[in-house]
Amino acid sequence: MNLTEARCEIDKIDSELKKLFIKRMAVSKEIAMIKAQTGDNIYKPDREKEVVEKLTAYIDPDIKEEYMVFIKKILEISRDYQHRKIQESKKNA
Repeated sequence: MNLTEARCEIDKIDSELKKLFIKRMAVSKEIAMIKAQTGDNIYKPDREKEVVEKLTAYIDPDIKEEYMVFIKKILEISRDYQHRKIQESKKNA
């Protein structure tokens, strides 16, 4: 594989990541609305720890640290988004 081919492959992967990110955020919004209705906390450290442990269990040690950072960042982004959506729903109520 040459550099052009590798970049083309990265572009395809990025496109798939974008689709999955959009899908994840849509579900995250639904979770935020459920939590707002039930009064549940957005941040659940035990749940996040469980998710990180499950997702990093069989990752190649060479990339495990980077993948853990990636997963934790996604969880942080989702939490922030949920907070924002709940605040917006309160303003519009």
